[in-house]
Amino acid sequence: MAKPKFLYDNRFADATPVASSTAAGFAVANLTDWRAYTWWKPSSIPATVTVDSGSAKARDYLLVYGEAGTYEARGSTDNFGASNVLLGTLVLAKTGLGLITFASASHRYTRLTIPSGSPPAVAIAAIGSALEAPVFLEGQFSPIDRRVVGQRNRNENGHPLGSVVYFEEWEERILLPNVSWAWARDTFVPAWKAHLRGSPWAFAWESALYPEDVILVSSGDRLAIPHRAGSLCDVEIEAMGMIG
Repeated sequence: MAKPKFLYDNRFADATPVASSTAAGFAVANLTDWRAYTWWKPSSIPATVTVDSGSAKARDYLLVYGEAGTYEARGSTDNFGASNVLLGTLVLAKTGLGLITFASASHRYTRLTIPSGSPPAVAIAAIGSALEAPVFLEGQFSPIDRRVVGQRNRNENGHPLGSVVYFEEWEERILLPNVSWAWARDTFVPAWKAHLRGSPWAFAWESALYPEDVILVSSGDRLAIPHRAGSLCDVEIEAMGMIG
């Protein structure tokens, strides 16, 4: 079993990523904006996107929102000369969001490689270090609940005619019970300020057993951290996104 992970850290945000090729009308910078509707697409395969972080930095996951294809996370100490380490491989069977985790490793250079197939369009690529909660979730939590957003139609007598479905929305409370005051103040609040409160991010409630349940979300307006005796507190936020 795996504890919940907040996925937002991204080596491609350390500096300007460089693509091996880019098709007309697509920009490699789109990979780092955490939006599932702005795309990069290579013009030829194999394709790579590489970034120099300036110093060795850790990474332990690969997250991709893209078209069907094979995606590799690689690291290097010398800009992929003699050093070219395969960290993990993610295979997407269809367009959507996918996640793999791997043992943490630190390299100065990070690369996304698409080794074969037709050039896929990719909206999000993150190779970074997950923020893993120190505890499991508490309370009622469902990774697959959903609410239809659309239009429900009836005839003049009130009989159902069917619905127009725009998308299905997921919204849940994420409650981390009995974490230390230090973790809440020194780890979670800085992550909230740096990214979680203002930009999309991905949430994996159980990446070992259900990696397919990763969801691209945004945070609600409130972060609640009620303190109690014993140097313990709860961390509670709301998250919402689309679900397939």
